[in-house]
Amino acid sequence: MRLPIFIAYRYLFSKKKINAINIITTIAALGFGVGAFAMVVILSAFNGFENLIAGLINNYDPEIKITATGRKTFEFTNELRSDILRFEDIISASSSLEEKVVIKYNNHQEIAKIRGVDTFFDKAKFDSLIVMGSYDLGDTNSAFGIFGGGLASKLGVFPGSQNPIAVFVPRRDVEFNSLNPQEALSTKYIRASAVFLVYEDIDNEVFITSLPLAQELLSYKNAISSIDVGLKPNADINEVKEQLQRKLGSSYIIKTREELNELIYKIFKSEKWFTYAILSLVILISSFNIFGSLIMLVLDKKKDIGILKSMGAEEGTIRKVFIWQGSFIAIMGGGAGVILALLLVLAQMKFGLLRIENSIVESYPVAILAKDILLTCFTIFIIGFLISLYPASKAAKTKIQQLN
Repeated sequence: MRLPIFIAYRYLFSKKKINAINIITTIAALGFGVGAFAMVVILSAFNGFENLIAGLINNYDPEIKITATGRKTFEFTNELRSDILRFEDIISASSSLEEKVVIKYNNHQEIAKIRGVDTFFDKAKFDSLIVMGSYDLGDTNSAFGIFGGGLASKLGVFPGSQNPIAVFVPRRDVEFNSLNPQEALSTKYIRASAVFLVYEDIDNEVFITSLPLAQELLSYKNAISSIDVGLKPNADINEVKEQLQRKLGSSYIIKTREELNELIYKIFKSEKWFTYAILSLVILISSFNIFGSLIMLVLDKKKDIGILKSMGAEEGTIRKVFIWQGSFIAIMGGGAGVILALLLVLAQMKFGLLRIENSIVESYPVAILAKDILLTCFTIFIIGFLISLYPASKAAKTKIQQLN
């Protein structure tokens, strides 16, 4: 094995009779370098945005959410609370009520989702999502709501808005009267205390207020739609889910945070793999320069191949020389691209070179994952290896008698 590697290394840096070989080899190495550079940088950007969205989701959605099977609402009894809190890894259980409502402010009217939360709601985590105002749901004398950024923008509301915001929904206990339609509506008035940002679907639809107000508005006395379960930092979320499911039975649906946002995580993964596939195709296309370079090198080194065969070198040895030659070109170009990409990503992480205006973060988020680096290096090596097979096979079949 050492002989083919040594010869391939010498061929790579030796002078060639055909000067075009050097040019094509350099272009091939640059192509691999650019492809590897782009792959590492783009995958790191995907990781950064995925971590950012995951962090926002972690501060909005509970670690485990419990809903009723086949029912929109259910009663959160003391017995049910005790059954949940009896597990060692569970530290909190808060109740919430969600429903579609119509919300109106001045001349703006939108369909929104009200989310009423109780006093056990983890407002310390939620505070990190607030970009304007402060957490305040009001009391019995005054009602407040915290609005998603998109919904607040569509309504034109902000903390400190003078006019109250009307929230209304059809009453379930009253028949519609065309002569007096207002009687069939349950209406509450609130003011905006804060604006929060998570991601577009929530920002454009949700506002948060107190659970008692939501229950009174929706005519759901003592009823809730879900229980939000908080866990200890090192708890095994899947194990706790299984324990809860065994305890509560099939009457309740229990989902983890990742299951609640399954579509978002799938989108991130599919987009990341799609991008990887495109960049791999770019590297593959650039690898045809290696193909051309090796074909020309075989023609240039016919005499050397004949000498090696005359000295007893087998076809397998000749084949390995040119396979290693192509692999060296890919590794050198790709390795340089990976190193430069890592330096750029580390600089972005430390200094925030690329800034984002009017965002919840000051600079573009990036994150380096070892598996992405290994995947990039593996892709470069495999493509370099595969593209070298045919030229190496052609070199191995060169006959001695054709060399004169």
